[in-house]
Amino acid sequence: MKLFTYKCVYFPLLIFLLSTDILSSQNNTTQCGNKFSLEEIALLNTIKPQLVPFEQKFLSNKTNKSSIKMVNSIPIKAHVIRYSNGSGGICESDLNKAINNLNEQFADAYLNFFLCDDINYINSDTLCHYKKGDESDLIDDINVSNVINIYFTEYLENTDDEEICGYSNNKRNKDFIVIKNSCATNPSSLAHEMGHFFSLIHTHGPDNNTLTTELVDGSNCDTDGDGICDTPADSKLTCENVNNFCQYIGTETDANGHAFTPDTGNIMSYAYKACRTHFSEQQLARMYAFYNTQKNYLACPSFNANFSVDVSQTCGENLLVKFNSTCNNITKWEWDINSDGIIDYTTPNPTHNFIAGIYDVTLTVSNKSNSISKTYTNLIKVGVTTEPLFDENFDEFDIANNNGWTNNDVSNTGFNWLINHGETSSEETGPAHDNTSNSILGNYIYTEASNGNTGDITEFISPCIDVIYENSEIEFAYHMFGKNIGELHVDIKTSNGYINDVIEPLIGQQQTNQTDAFLTKNINLSSYLGETINIRFRAIRGNGWKGDIAIDDIFLKTIITPISDDSVKLYPNPVQNDVLFVKTNNNKQENLVFEISNLVGQKFASGVVTNQPINVSNLSSGTYLLTVLGENSKVVKRFIK
Repeated sequence: MKLFTYKCVYFPLLIFLLSTDILSSQNNTTQCGNKFSLEEIALLNTIKPQLVPFEQKFLSNKTNKSSIKMVNSIPIKAHVIRYSNGSGGICESDLNKAINNLNEQFADAYLNFFLCDDINYINSDTLCHYKKGDESDLIDDINVSNVINIYFTEYLENTDDEEICGYSNNKRNKDFIVIKNSCATNPSSLAHEMGHFFSLIHTHGPDNNTLTTELVDGSNCDTDGDGICDTPADSKLTCENVNNFCQYIGTETDANGHAFTPDTGNIMSYAYKACRTHFSEQQLARMYAFYNTQKNYLACPSFNANFSVDVSQTCGENLLVKFNSTCNNITKWEWDINSDGIIDYTTPNPTHNFIAGIYDVTLTVSNKSNSISKTYTNLIKVGVTTEPLFDENFDEFDIANNNGWTNNDVSNTGFNWLINHGETSSEETGPAHDNTSNSILGNYIYTEASNGNTGDITEFISPCIDVIYENSEIEFAYHMFGKNIGELHVDIKTSNGYINDVIEPLIGQQQTNQTDAFLTKNINLSSYLGETINIRFRAIRGNGWKGDIAIDDIFLKTIITPISDDSVKLYPNPVQNDVLFVKTNNNKQENLVFEISNLVGQKFASGVVTNQPINVSNLSSGTYLLTVLGENSKVVKRFIK
């Protein structure tokens, strides 16, 4: 009994001593080197609306056990820095362990990492003692495009000469993480830096030197702190307010005097590294959404799940699509042509007939040692037609392939149309802001010339547009600044195929400064009356990376007949049987359009004024406005449902 009693006392004491040693060896003297500027925070906030649909889809999939959870494979290029004589550097087994740790931490975000090609060894005594801010020459010379470059070094410090564990950069075509070897093998440190790469902020907020403004009651959780609501407000964790049992012992309070209760186990916190074990559900959703909207171009050059299609869009009810896998180093193909979890084809280049709808396509490929997957969101569009009041400023887009638009990398080199706000990732090219709001808050579409080769082609194709008025035209805004600007062509697709260059091609630089305003062009559609068409913007890359081409505010303009208030009648009012008629005394009623909105301006429907009934079954009970638009005039009528 005495022996048993002695062991019971000794065992927890041993655990305490072991945990003390482990935690003290992984203390907070070496922390993350990421700092967030006000501009970076503003840019993160501007993309939040783009992330919401993917976050909602992610969280819905989490709660729906029967839903399909598509995993995307993320390529990592490993750069191991050694001393000039070739000694030192992280060993291959530790590097593989670091990647395995990443995959365990990110599995619930449906992201899986793999090493792209061989390890790149860099022998340099200078770089073994690496200082943040001195990486520009190294990154420009060595970075591999379209993958996450991770640089492993012996010692790392920030610009204040303080030792740090690592930092990340997620600007497009920079895409790198620098991490100290001893931190890379810690299960939470590399995951912490990868969290930053996929847009996460420290749980104590963007500023390491001031107390968070996030309130404990969560009332400002979506705007302050880390901007995520299921991570508790964090006063910044240190070795002084977290004990050796990973318990918070701090006494800090927020602006309302409420005591903080932070999560010491969150990977994005400053708790002891051994305490940090998990991301929150909303953090996982944020990273999943950030990948799908901002980083889905990532692909290993020699082993990828990239493919091309001969056609991806039609205004008809059926579309026969030929798929072509573009990676040669493949032994097995698995095509899920509607991302429902069922493998439809196992051949390299299948053909499939799609019916009306919008489809995601997932391809899983294997070589002799590995398998990777990639999902292409909204790739195939069959019978997708715009509203009669076609007006697109891209501010609600989360990816370029959105709202019925199609992005097609014809040359398959990564030269693509992308969604963006503010400046592009390349200096001395592209606009400084969008055309709609003239600020960094609005979106536009642009081609990133840092990718691809001279003469490469990329296409951006509109949804189907019904030309119902004889005097119609498409107007669009464009910005073409940079010494390597290539060409912008505008084509129209009809049922008989494409008609190229419906306006004179725009060739070479059109603006003289990045801050110059967008210019506009108009496309006359009078010869397409009664047809359903697509507008194709076809960009050809110039002879260098200073050649970003941007477009914005594409809309259908029509001169329609003036109307007066007494010429428009609605009946029955109140609505009966979910049907509403609009009648006018105008002789050219077919040239009028309508909009239905509530009293605060939220739009529910639009269309052409005809003799046919308008179905309003989607409206709940209440009072609504019906607006009939004419040339420089409009009539607004109230109705009740």
